[in-house]
Amino acid sequence: MKFEEILEIIDWLSYEKNNDRQIVEVTNNSKDVGDGYAFVAVKGNISDGHAYIDSAIEKGAILVVHTEDIAYREGISYIKVEDARKALAQISNKLVGYPSEKMTVVSVTGSNGKTTTSRLVYFLMDEIYGKAANIGTDLALIGGKEYRTSNTTPVITEVNKLMKICVDEGMKYLSLETSSHGLDQKRIYGVDIDYGIFTNLSREHLDYHKTMDNYFKAKMILFNQAKHTVANIDDPYGRKAKELFPNTITYAIDNPDADYRAENVVKKDGKITYEVRGVKFSLNTIADYEVYNTLAATSTLNAMGASLDEISKAMDKFKGVKSRFEYIKNDLGINIVIDFAHTPVAFDLLFKSVPEGCKTYAVFGVNGDRNKEFRVSTGKACAINKVFAVLTTDDPKFDTLENVNRDVKEGINAENGEYVEINNRKKAIEYAVTHAKAGDYIFLLGKGEENFLKLKGNEKTYYSERETLTEVLESL
Repeated sequence: MKFEEILEIIDWLSYEKNNDRQIVEVTNNSKDVGDGYAFVAVKGNISDGHAYIDSAIEKGAILVVHTEDIAYREGISYIKVEDARKALAQISNKLVGYPSEKMTVVSVTGSNGKTTTSRLVYFLMDEIYGKAANIGTDLALIGGKEYRTSNTTPVITEVNKLMKICVDEGMKYLSLETSSHGLDQKRIYGVDIDYGIFTNLSREHLDYHKTMDNYFKAKMILFNQAKHTVANIDDPYGRKAKELFPNTITYAIDNPDADYRAENVVKKDGKITYEVRGVKFSLNTIADYEVYNTLAATSTLNAMGASLDEISKAMDKFKGVKSRFEYIKNDLGINIVIDFAHTPVAFDLLFKSVPEGCKTYAVFGVNGDRNKEFRVSTGKACAINKVFAVLTTDDPKFDTLENVNRDVKEGINAENGEYVEINNRKKAIEYAVTHAKAGDYIFLLGKGEENFLKLKGNEKTYYSERETLTEVLESL
């Protein structure tokens, strides 16, 4: 792409052209720069891309896009912009040829249920229409191949590369999971979204968004970007989304005004059955909140043209998502469940799904970047539901495990709950497994398919919940 073409698609403040070379790629990571690259200096929360401009040039960058005043070097072209993230997206979209426009794209956002809903939408589209792909937390599924991803919503350059693979592989449908951080940081800016789904909103990420209003506004970036919108109106923020976007398709269990409502909900023999507009649906789970996830997918697929009967039959084949209320087979007769749940609301929903009379243990920690209210509420969610908390480490990051656990214990004690504190996560799992009896429930929460612990800052130490549990079970 030529320098002049970039000027045509981005909102620039000033520029200086010092070479006639073709720009072959764009990135905001100086480590990824190669010969002929454009480097966009993004000022982030932790690091400032302007500090890496010289490094990018040394590696072959021929164009630098920046927001701060900097010294220009001979032979390098420069463009000053007001919004570097927006410019990064605009350049990336152009370079890859706008792949999202060549597919039907469904994007899912919300505090809880994003991954399962996104994966279910992908599964249903693939079953009913064929040629579907999914980009979600830690993983993209394209044409039978798996690609690891860096975040729930990767940076726009990574999203575009994955979408380009989708198009090259002949994919016609894409399900895309989008986080509030990803939306706020323009990681899907300019992506052509056909359907945007909003699941719910609970107190999370306030370390970043500061207020619930800001958090909700970040989620609504998706609705502003989508041609059609879908929302859960049992959730107060879903109702607010409907008010802001009147044409929104709605789903619910309790709200009679929903376009798609689950009726005659019955939980029996490890399954949940319900009806939508007279069509019966059956789920192989006892997790009540899964009804919302399936309603979100059902309403979207029906709006796309699939019949409710088609959707119901296809859904019978869905095996679920790893680390989302996933039972782990064992010889002890214990119901061991791995789940990525990491918010107080998600904890509460999980615990309420357990049959009455069952003793429940929860092995978990809380991230270091969560505020005190979040930590206290997580502890309360255990105590209120009579769950024995095995408090351990998750990702302390820039905080200390002592500070994090102190707040969680405050919440547990406020509701007269029971707990034990074991900082080593493997030993914590071992404690739960050796104390639980046949028929009891053990929830291993918060890590899911993540393969790391952030024990210090953002430095990752390898850790697998699944492997660790296997080691514990084999040792017994």
